[in-house]
Amino acid sequence: MTWDLRPSRSGNVRPRVLCVDDEPVILQILRRLLEVQGFEPATCGDPLVAVSTFREGAFDVVITDIHMPGMDGLTLMRALREVQPELPVVVVTGHGTVDTAIQALREGANGMLVKPFTGEELLAEVRRALSSAQMRYEALQYRYLSPVLDSIALTLSTAIEARNLETGEHCRQLGVLSERMAAVLGLDERQQMTIRIGGYLHDIGKIGIADAVLLKPGKLTESEMAEMRRHSEIGAAILEVHDAMSEISQIVRHHHERWDGRGYPSALVGSAIPLGGRIIAVADAFSAMTSDRIYRPSLSLDRAWAELRAHAGTQFDPEIVAVFEQVVDEEGRLRQLDPALEITLNSEVHVPLSATQELHARLAKLPMLEPAVVSTRTASEDCPVAPAGEECAVISSGEGCEIVVGAAGAPAAPAGTRQVA
Repeated sequence: MTWDLRPSRSGNVRPRVLCVDDEPVILQILRRLLEVQGFEPATCGDPLVAVSTFREGAFDVVITDIHMPGMDGLTLMRALREVQPELPVVVVTGHGTVDTAIQALREGANGMLVKPFTGEELLAEVRRALSSAQMRYEALQYRYLSPVLDSIALTLSTAIEARNLETGEHCRQLGVLSERMAAVLGLDERQQMTIRIGGYLHDIGKIGIADAVLLKPGKLTESEMAEMRRHSEIGAAILEVHDAMSEISQIVRHHHERWDGRGYPSALVGSAIPLGGRIIAVADAFSAMTSDRIYRPSLSLDRAWAELRAHAGTQFDPEIVAVFEQVVDEEGRLRQLDPALEITLNSEVHVPLSATQELHARLAKLPMLEPAVVSTRTASEDCPVAPAGEECAVISSGEGCEIVVGAAGAPAAPAGTRQVA
């Protein structure tokens, strides 16, 4: 049996279960049923001894009787959770103690078994308890990791756009639009995060495209276009080196697929294209059409909407185009979503592009020999950049010289040329 759970504390493939009951027959039944179902059970008839056993071992779930001499099941649950706060616990009770078992559920027990119980009932409660613990574990991972992944993704996307002479805003815009579309579709927070970061990193593979192709001012040849199209596979290869990024890598790989199967790199058709890829394809197209390009000015909003709708069902998933219309209005502004969604989308796990990050994005385009170390100082006297008493951003090039730029902004970098796939 394969369990899609967080790594076992014991390091075993089979989840370890500690069974605590003062009735030896019940312990024998629990052991036999759990072994048959692929668990690794340990039994204990004394709750005081069970506390020591738990501290010495590593268990994924505990099954405990409610009424036992020396310590009842509620007290045992509290003692074990002092050691492992997220421990899943299933309580066992007789018909006469259901009220006590309900109290245990109110105090955080994950499941309840009423004697006599069947093997199916036991398995269902243990699975439910483990699944509940898994969801809490993933929620904690999301809350802790989301700001970190956001920061890394935004940094990488800024670096790629700086190399490609972009404004530094396109990838962030894609992340915001794609996440809101995922929320409207009812995807959970973890899936929203995956799609948001997929938007930030969708073009990361351009780091592997030669400047002669990436920055070419004129039309690309057929062979150059083939080289440019490799960026989706390069990006996926960069991300899939770590299992935690596998879902994001698939979004990056397939964000240029078409609903009709004429896209790249795999010519996937319809729903075979990962949902995140279909979402980002629509957001990417609209963002590109409504932004200035070196080879053309931005399209009008009316024209962009007409193009998007005209290609629904051929280039784009028509359902996703309909969802995009729920997220963006005819004037290109974000629509106000359901208040509950807005609260989640504006929660503290997100990392907005602050003024400091915008400054860093501009500074990243300045030529330098070593990675920039950016700090702020207060000017001691008037200078061409900032009056006395105002802050400046100071970039140390690593070669013993400094470039000082006003914290409120910097002169625009020289215009460059590029070809966009």
